[in-house]
Amino acid sequence: MRRMKRIVLLGCLALVACGQTMNTDGGIGGGRGGGTGGGGGTLAPFSIFELDPTARDATYFAMALDPVQERIGVAYFTPVGTTTEFNGASFDAGVERAPDFHLKYVEWKQGALVGPPETLRIMQRKAGVAIAFDPSSGEPVVAFLGGANGFVQGQSIFWFQSDAVLSRRNAGTWTETTIATTGDQVTCGNPVSDRGLLVGLWPALAFDAAGKLYFGYRDGHDGQFPMQDWAGSDVEVWDGMQTPSTGRCVAAGGNNKKAYGGHLQMVIGANDQPAVIHDQMFGTSDSNGINVNFQKRNADGSWTVPGGALLNISNTQTGASLAWDPVEGYGIAVTDNATNQLSYINSANGVNWSAVDPVFGSGSGGWFPSLAMDPINHEPAIAFYFCSPRSAVAQTGCTTTEDELRIIQRVADHWQEKVVDTGGGHSPKIGFLSTGKRIVVYRTPPAIDPETGLPVTNVGALKLAVER
Repeated sequence: MRRMKRIVLLGCLALVACGQTMNTDGGIGGGRGGGTGGGGGTLAPFSIFELDPTARDATYFAMALDPVQERIGVAYFTPVGTTTEFNGASFDAGVERAPDFHLKYVEWKQGALVGPPETLRIMQRKAGVAIAFDPSSGEPVVAFLGGANGFVQGQSIFWFQSDAVLSRRNAGTWTETTIATTGDQVTCGNPVSDRGLLVGLWPALAFDAAGKLYFGYRDGHDGQFPMQDWAGSDVEVWDGMQTPSTGRCVAAGGNNKKAYGGHLQMVIGANDQPAVIHDQMFGTSDSNGINVNFQKRNADGSWTVPGGALLNISNTQTGASLAWDPVEGYGIAVTDNATNQLSYINSANGVNWSAVDPVFGSGSGGWFPSLAMDPINHEPAIAFYFCSPRSAVAQTGCTTTEDELRIIQRVADHWQEKVVDTGGGHSPKIGFLSTGKRIVVYRTPPAIDPETGLPVTNVGALKLAVER
């Protein structure tokens, strides 16, 4: 069990956004939601719920939110505890084993779990997951790397899953639909892009006001070679009512070798059109990325070209976060893990962007940022993981006496900070209920207990924090 720890309170003027460096002891700022300022006080008033305390591994998950019904759906991976055999790196390398993962779904509504976690399928390869509520049926739709084994003699013997797949729930039953697979990918117009078996990496989903579904992903071609596959990767987006049926090449990397499509995210923005952000991920399907690219769909169905990077980031960690608000416009939050600097920019039209606002940059923190817009005050809020007040602490060195899950929100041009969970929070996902209360879904991080020197035993447990 973690030990209680000292909490230091600080006000807005101690924050980086106010032009000063934050107190390295961390703490909570005064401001909205019943938070405290000055001396004394208590932690920010968040109720903590266990969504799946048996989930393990701080790996990928996605959140869908119905703010009016106060309903939250979460799709997530958790290890099964078994392995599946496959041939090694060459045909004579013998048999190796890949760990098996469950893709699960759990739902919370108005203060309680709707039911136990549901299992969609077992899989071995994963690189991102996305979820959205269908506005016509209210049922969850989950996107992931799926399909049958992608083994191709003479090519890939690694990709157990290699297709762009959607799974819909109807009356308690989940049904998979393959949107793209080998041979029917979107045409990008160059021989490097228009080939290969691997589609569906880093999926992203969004419904527009009319109920049209947009489904984006990274196309990794044959999923093997540094240049033709990873540097040559593309971003593709399909759209359609119910089942997306029209595909378009959004960012073609076959010619310029920019490694597009890492950590892809999508929102519906201005004029009810989708917009995406993604980073450049060289050499692999799943790692840290660099830089941030922004693109949006035009009314005629075309997409803006990525051009140069919107933000130059040397290590995006788990990627930037994108949100949209009719007053604030588009917002992007991103951490450069090389410097522990969390930054924010915004744009009314997706063309002209604000100067970079350095939101947080002390100690080791600002990690895994998630951005949402306050629907009442039209201000950005960012959830992030704070590891330590000490600088240059690696992710494997965070301790249970120092790490925290925090939210920092802009209020009247000042960034105000609160502690959500002193137990920390890996890869948080933030949202707002229609009342303006904030919610955060997150996983127990792999922190070290300084008393034993061992990692905590419940790494990956799935939690929900709800503002009281």
